[in-house]
Amino acid sequence: MKTSPSLLLLSAARCRRWLPPVAVALCLALSWLTLPAVVPAVEVDGLYEAAIPVTGQGEGERRHALLQAFARVLVRVSGDPGAPAMDALQGALAKPMGYVQQYRYRPLAPAAGEEKRGNRSGSTTGNEAEGDAPAFRQELWVSFDPRAVNTLLTEAGLPVWGRARPATLLWLAVNDWGQRFLVGGDVARHLQAQLNVAARRRGLPLFFPLLDLQDQSALQFSDVWGNFQDILLAASRRYQSAAVLTGRLYHRQDGTWEGRWTLYLDGRPASWDTAGTGLEEILNTGVDGAADRLARRYAQHLDPAAGRRITIEVQDVRNLEDYARTMAYLQSLDPVNRLRVVAVSQDKVAFEAAVTGSRENLAQAIAFGGTLAPAGMETPLSSPLPPTQAPALTDDMPGPATPILHYRLLP
Repeated sequence: MKTSPSLLLLSAARCRRWLPPVAVALCLALSWLTLPAVVPAVEVDGLYEAAIPVTGQGEGERRHALLQAFARVLVRVSGDPGAPAMDALQGALAKPMGYVQQYRYRPLAPAAGEEKRGNRSGSTTGNEAEGDAPAFRQELWVSFDPRAVNTLLTEAGLPVWGRARPATLLWLAVNDWGQRFLVGGDVARHLQAQLNVAARRRGLPLFFPLLDLQDQSALQFSDVWGNFQDILLAASRRYQSAAVLTGRLYHRQDGTWEGRWTLYLDGRPASWDTAGTGLEEILNTGVDGAADRLARRYAQHLDPAAGRRITIEVQDVRNLEDYARTMAYLQSLDPVNRLRVVAVSQDKVAFEAAVTGSRENLAQAIAFGGTLAPAGMETPLSSPLPPTQAPALTDDMPGPATPILHYRLLP
């Protein structure tokens, strides 16, 4: 994942481990100075990769691992947990090698395997029991072709959830046989590790509160347990996350767990309950529920046949660094297939983008990243670049041009 404003706060928290108090205060102050006034997103890396633990390198086991890896990528990219069961994808799932860019075997690190199982039903506090540790000593790492995967999902009628995803803050209250605590900071690191594994599986940028003095003065365990919306959202503002996930877990006397989760998106709550014998199952359900709901909001249905040209005019591009940052950002957007400069004037640059999907798809992708902000409608640039200065594309830009989108570059 690329660095986001919410990560700066977390990095400052980690400074406490080796810096004196004055340096920690400076670290936090610098973090706040760099926070923008926009909702952050995180650009998630590795969406089209998966690593499956294996016991050997035989053909049968490799074929099975490739199938598992491909199914995982289809869920992560589409945001739909039911994607691997769709009839339209069964042909591709039967021949996953047709979508593989590369694969290799590598040693399985003790804490890196996604299938590694921790303590399923024991206490969440105390030592981190390993439970049923797998016998795997290596894993098959697979990288799939993003364009081929996106085309497959689109033709199957499924959406594509791009790399820019909402930073999600998790407030989690746990009652483990009467021992009550909030998860975050240095508390319950083993639970944070399990939740991070589940979040990586779904491609969800998940963060935990610092639980520092500011958090402690803003809310208490009972506020998270009672899911008091106003208090929770007020305490979450410092992290500037796009979404807030709250959860409460209760270890019952019969050894089973109960969980209740709520996702706040745009201030609106969506809740679901879980129950089961395994703590890992309850944690996974919380993360999966959040990912499912966020995907329904942000994943986009693309139509390759509806390719078109869209002009994007960006103002406040004052130097070469601004130009390079703007160009790199637009090229990184999932709907943008190709990009070229068509006009310049003072501090404005007009780009022509060949995009997959609608104008609304592109506008949502631009707004979500926090690099450009909408600008007032102004007179379009009237001085196109000479042909020698406008980079030529490898093939023609498809479709008719659409109205200009106006943006300004944020500092």
